[in-house]
Amino acid sequence: MSPRTKEQIAQIRRESRQQILDAALLLFAQNGFHNTSISTIAKEANISKGLVYNYFESKDDLLRQIVETAMQIGDDFAGHLELDDQDPVQSVHQTIDDLFSMLEQNPTYWKLIISLSLKEDIMLRFKDQLKQQAQKNLAYLTNYFRQLQIPEPTNHAMLYAAALDGIFLHYIYAQDLYPLSDMKDFLKRSIASLLRQKIDDR
Repeated sequence: MSPRTKEQIAQIRRESRQQILDAALLLFAQNGFHNTSISTIAKEANISKGLVYNYFESKDDLLRQIVETAMQIGDDFAGHLELDDQDPVQSVHQTIDDLFSMLEQNPTYWKLIISLSLKEDIMLRFKDQLKQQAQKNLAYLTNYFRQLQIPEPTNHAMLYAAALDGIFLHYIYAQDLYPLSDMKDFLKRSIASLLRQKIDDR
C-alpha cells in the first residue's frame, strides 16, 4: 500500500476534527457542559481520548469553537442582507428562501445549537457573546428594513426576528408536523404586503 499523500492526511485530520465537534455538540446539547467529559466525547466520536487533545486544548476550547462557528454562520448570512438591483419583493423572497434553505439542509445541527444555547450553564458562560450576537443580528435586520424604506424599521426587525425564532423552534422540534413551506410563503406575503402598503402611502 502506497503512503498517504499530504492531501489525504489533511482530509483525515479535517474529518477527525469534525467528528469530535459533532460528538461534543450532541453531548453538550443533551447533557450540558458540566455533565459532559472529554472521555464521553471521545467515546461518542469513536476515537481515543488522547486524539481529542491532539485537536483541542480542552473541553472549554471545544465549546468555544462550536459556539463561534454557529455565530460565524449567522454573521455570514446576515452580512448578505443587502438589496441588489432586482425588484425589492424578489430580493426579499430570495433572502427568505436562502434562510429557510439553511434550516432545511441541516435541521439536526440547528436543533442541537438551539438546545445548546438554552442550557443554563452555556448561557451564563457566553452571556456577553450571545447578547452581542443578538444585537448585531437586529442591526442587520433593521438596516435591511430601512433599505426597503419600511416605516419603523427597528420595530419591524424585532417583530420578524421573533417570528423567525418561533418558526425555527417549532420546525426543529416537530419537523414532520410543522408546515414550514406554508409559513415561508406566509412570511413572503406579509413582507410583500408591507412593501405594497409603503408604495400606496406615497
